[in-house]
Amino acid sequence: MRGILGLYYREGHVYRVPFGPLRGLRLRYNSTINYHAMLGLWEVANFRVLTTLNRNGHPLVAPDAVVCDVGANIGLFSLWFARHYVPQGRVYAFEAAPQTLEKLRDHLSLNNASNIEVVPFACTDRIGPVEFFLGHHHHTSSLNAEWAGGDRVQAEKISVPGMTLDEFFLGAQPHPCPHFIKMDIEGGGVFALRGCDRVVAKTRPLFLIESHTPDEDCAIRDLIRRHDYAAYRVDNNQWVTVPDQIHPHPHGVWGTLLLCPSERRTGIDAVFA
Repeated sequence: MRGILGLYYREGHVYRVPFGPLRGLRLRYNSTINYHAMLGLWEVANFRVLTTLNRNGHPLVAPDAVVCDVGANIGLFSLWFARHYVPQGRVYAFEAAPQTLEKLRDHLSLNNASNIEVVPFACTDRIGPVEFFLGHHHHTSSLNAEWAGGDRVQAEKISVPGMTLDEFFLGAQPHPCPHFIKMDIEGGGVFALRGCDRVVAKTRPLFLIESHTPDEDCAIRDLIRRHDYAAYRVDNNQWVTVPDQIHPHPHGVWGTLLLCPSERRTGIDAVFA
């Protein structure tokens, strides 16, 4: 199958996504973008959850709401949010890796995404330059050196500007606070979740967050404790019933999670019933 697709997809050419929730989007192919993404078959479980919430008209994702896409990568989630979730709202797309940032901007331009603002910063727990590690694939670059390195001895280290969500949304030059935060930053949630307490307290946003390491599990667990949130695991469609525990506890905090304020759990339950 990969051989057949290789005959069709050509480096630098632009194609429309043929399947799934991203159908119709225009993407520019290069060898670092996998065929699942080009075909619209990437992140299927996460898009299923988002589509379910959207289809049921959940009040926290109104058409004029604000979405924060932390770890926007090449723009798949940002483009979906802008088109389907908040067509009258705003998406702030955080991406720090330089080459990935170029692909993100290109895809936003190809799709005339006027309601997405690129934020070329690493989302972390402080303001100023931070060490960032480039992975062998654009999906693995991270603030976490070990994760970015993978099976390699050492990932390439660069310096990128860092920003907290609290400073970006509530600092000296504030922006409208988000009602939904998607976060997938390859272990970097350990830092980013320490820098968003004021935002979480202000708007009580939903999170779609992917955990990659035990330390990131702990960071999510701590946010759940601090702000009285509940967690629904996308991987197995079950609520986390032991939020004080992390992997490998089967009912603890790990995997891909939808986090919601505890006072809104009943509404989320109704959506997924």
